[in-house]
Order: sequence, then structure tokens, then C-alpha cells
Amino acid sequence: MDSRMERAESVFAGTTKSKLIADLTFGDNTYKLSGEGFANPHDGQHTLEMHCYGTEPVPVNWCIIAPILQYPFRVFTQYTGTGMYDFFKTSFPGGLVTEMVATFKCGGIISGTHNISYVKDTVVCRAQLVCENFSTESVALSHGLGPVLPCYELIDGVGVDEVSSTMDLEWKDNNAVSYKCRLESEISSNGAANFSPLRHWVAHDSKVVDATPNRLHFSQRDKARANVINFYKN
Repeated sequence: MDSRMERAESVFAGTTKSKLIADLTFGDNTYKLSGEGFANPHDGQHTLEMHCYGTEPVPVNWCIIAPILQYPFRVFTQYTGTGMYDFFKTSFPGGLVTEMVATFKCGGIISGTHNISYVKDTVVCRAQLVCENFSTESVALSHGLGPVLPCYELIDGVGVDEVSSTMDLEWKDNNAVSYKCRLESEISSNGAANFSPLRHWVAHDSKVVDATPNRLHFSQRDKARANVINFYKN
């Protein structure tokens, strides 16, 4: 286990580039999304600039889509301290596969797959997302939502090569009314057998860096830090 951690430390040393290639299906339309960014995996900070091809923006608010696209870059989570096994970094160079479902307060659902690989010093995410059951009056389609609020992600080992993730995401609209979703994921290691980590939490704090009025461009910075609560430590 220690040797895997040491190897992961050497692979992700210093600033690492990121790349996003995604298809988002909403109704009869499929939108092509892309992104580029940079991160310091040992600092837990990742900035991702996302774009929508063409002249028609995605119907779902970027503040909703951005964390769903960015949080699967879990290799950029900061892991420090004893008893903190980093399942995500130690899954490379093989990679990670994430199957996720986001269930929203209004009944809407976003489901999909993220394949994370490491190619020529760049962490690449290829994602396929499908949006279903969103009415035309859904808050997720409005322009008045603020950025996703700070949240905790529960990570738990479910067997060799696999962990589960559960988090509750929340946004506020212009009237400070809350809008929520439960995001559940299964993440598997796409390579040599990996160890299963103990249950722990990852804190996320995301900030909007830039957003264009035409809603074709959106940039977000996420700070992710793993935590273990030990009630018996003196």
C-alpha cells in the first residue's frame, strides 16, 4: 500500500493539466462540451474552463453541470495525514471509470459515465451525460441559480477496485430558495487491483471564475480535501 502511494506521489508531482471531452443529451439534442484546465493534485485545487460547441447553449444551467463534470476528476483531491489511502491517484496509470446518477428535487435526473485516463502528462475525462424528466419550468433550466454551495462527499470502499460516492449538492436562486440533488457514483479502478479505502469524506468548495452572457463558456475552480474523523484520537 505504501509503495503504491509513493508511486502516485511521483506520477502527480507539481502542476498537472486536465482535459474534458463530453456529450450531453437533452431531449432530442446532443451538445458537445469540452474543457481544459490545470491542477495541483497535492494542493487539491483544480481550475477547469468549459465550453459548449456551436451557437446554442446547453439548456441546463452551467452551475448545475459544472460540478457534475468537474468532481469526477477525483485524482486532484488533496490527501494528507495518516490513515488516508488515496484510491484515486493510486489507480493510475490505469485510470478510473465513474458511473453516476444525479436525482434532483424537481424529479429531473442526470445520469452518465466518466472515463478518466492519464495521457502525456494530462488527466483526460471522456464523459457521456443524459438529462431526463426536466420540465420547462425546472429550476435547473433557469438562469438565476448561484454556484454550488460547499459540500461533503462520502467515499466508501465497496470491494477490490471499487468505491462508492454520495453527496448532496445545493444551490440558491436569486430569492435564496434552495435547490438540491443527490449525486451517487460508483468508481472503479481501470487497471491493476487496488486496495479498498476506509470510509472518509471529501470537502468541496467551488468558485465560479468566469461565465459569458451567451452561456457558451463557464470556468470553475474547485478545492477538494479528504478528511477522516477519528473520535478516539487523543
